[in-house]
Amino acid sequence: MKKVKRRKKKMKVMKKKKKKKKKPSIRELTIDILKRSRKPLHYRDITKRLKKRGYRFHRKDPERSVYIIINRYPKIFKKTKPATYKLR
Repeated sequence: MKKVKRRKKKMKVMKKKKKKKKKPSIRELTIDILKRSRKPLHYRDITKRLKKRGYRFHRKDPERSVYIIINRYPKIFKKTKPATYKLR
């Protein structure tokens, strides 16, 4: 009977643990924003929309973070005008 009680306790502990939801990255959210806008956006406008959605940046300059991410993936984002991007 002792073994049965221990197993039940272990099962309760295992059920309580929940998986944390993975937060979407800046890149994923930027792709979603550009899909919904259907027109090229300036990186500052993208940053404003990210903030409206509640994304919390970890750097002092969030606009720079967005700009760096966009320029890191030229296969996804296409430059239309200076600092203005759309999806390929």
